[in-house]
Formats: sequence, structure tokens, C-alpha cells
Amino acid sequence: MIKGAVLFAIGALALAMLAPSYLPGPAPPAPVQPADEPRPRAADREPSGFRGTSLQADARGQFAADALVNGSPVRMLVDTGASVVALSASTAARLGLVPGSGPKWTIRTANGESKASPVTLDAVSFGGLYLRDVQALILAPEAGEVNLLGASFLKRLVSVEQRDGIMILRQ
Repeated sequence: MIKGAVLFAIGALALAMLAPSYLPGPAPPAPVQPADEPRPRAADREPSGFRGTSLQADARGQFAADALVNGSPVRMLVDTGASVVALSASTAARLGLVPGSGPKWTIRTANGESKASPVTLDAVSFGGLYLRDVQALILAPEAGEVNLLGASFLKRLVSVEQRDGIMILRQ
């Protein structure tokens, strides 16, 4: 039941992402941490001792980040309501990720019900944040071109907060 609700949330977000008004133009790139630098520099630390970054909301109030997934750049929408990181089929193929032969998850997307394959990403990083072994889903092609940064990444951070159109993430 919970899995169905989470997958419905992923589908709803995919629908919002696929709406034509979502594409107002290219977003400015956010800083990303190279995959060969898993340890952030002292300059990336806040006075509190945590590493942190912030994202500015777009005109629709959504937050996006240019992340490195397994060392390759991926534009991702930050979705605090998604339970897992989700990658489109084309993004997964570009990264060399192959859906496993194990059980698939049934999800609901803007285009109806679909299947998704669970995978573990070696590393996900952006803005000085870096996590290894991140659980994710590879979406079926009919789910669209959405890439979501969900709770399987976000819940491993110290904090995620939003105020005045800015999302602040700390690790």
C-alpha cells in the first residue's frame, strides 16, 4: 500500500515534469563535485562543520540540481515526496546501468501504470554533497525523461530545508 502511494507520487511528479510549461529554457548549471573527489574540501564546510549546498527554486517552485551519478552528469529534479532516486530509461542506458532480472516495481506515471527496476548507484554527488551506494529505480521508457533525487539520497543528509525559494541541504 505504501509502495503504491510512493510510486503514485513519482508518477505525479513525472506528469508535472512532462508538462510543456516546465521547459522555460536552460537552467544555469549548479556546481558539482567531481567523482574523483569523494572527500569535500574544507572550503565546502559550513561553520557548523557540515558540508552544505543550496538550490534556488525555478519559476514553478521546483528545485533542480546538476548531479554526478556514477561520475556522469545528470540533471535531476529534487523531489522530497519521492521515496527513491529515479532515473529515466535513457539516462540509465547512458550511464551503463542495466535493469536487473529481479522483481520489478509497479508504478503509476503520467502515461499510466509502468514497471521500474531497482538498482544501487555507486555514487551520487552535487554541490559538495557525496553519497555512495544510493538505492534507485530505473524507470521504463514509457515513464518519460524524468530524473528524480528522492529520499534514498535526501534522507541520508543531516537536513533538508526550504525557505524563501531556497532549498538548503546539509551533510
